[in-house]
Amino acid sequence: MYKVFINIHIWASILFSLTAIVLCLYYIKSIITETEFSKFHLFLENTFIGLLYFGLILGIILYFFIRPDENVQVTIEQARATMSSRFWSIEHFSVMLFALMLAQIGKIFTVRSTLSKDKLKYALFYYGSATVVTFISTGFYLYYRI
Repeated sequence: MYKVFINIHIWASILFSLTAIVLCLYYIKSIITETEFSKFHLFLENTFIGLLYFGLILGIILYFFIRPDENVQVTIEQARATMSSRFWSIEHFSVMLFALMLAQIGKIFTVRSTLSKDKLKYALFYYGSATVVTFISTGFYLYYRI
């Protein structure tokens, strides 16, 4: 059960990363070419935020409700590695929560803005910041994992 949820979380994270890159590049292109805010922009925003919420829910389920095999005897080194990964889980959770708050603030600004140019700039700033924060967190995990 744990492996199934972790695989879903990994694939959701990959899908989020691809969506985040497409979103940022599309908003940059839209700002440069001065296009109007469209339904596709709205679709990208909702997909971005939806995947962030989905990842948060999966992370909560993985951390609090599903445990890896607990009946296995572990060595001291394995116990230390588990403690380290549990610390990273808390750090990852708090950084992802921060990224989600940034994205939600960006959504509020884009909904309340009347000018298409302002919507695009707010969206690029807040969603881009959330993307950078997410990639930095993932980078630290990969750095310490490898």
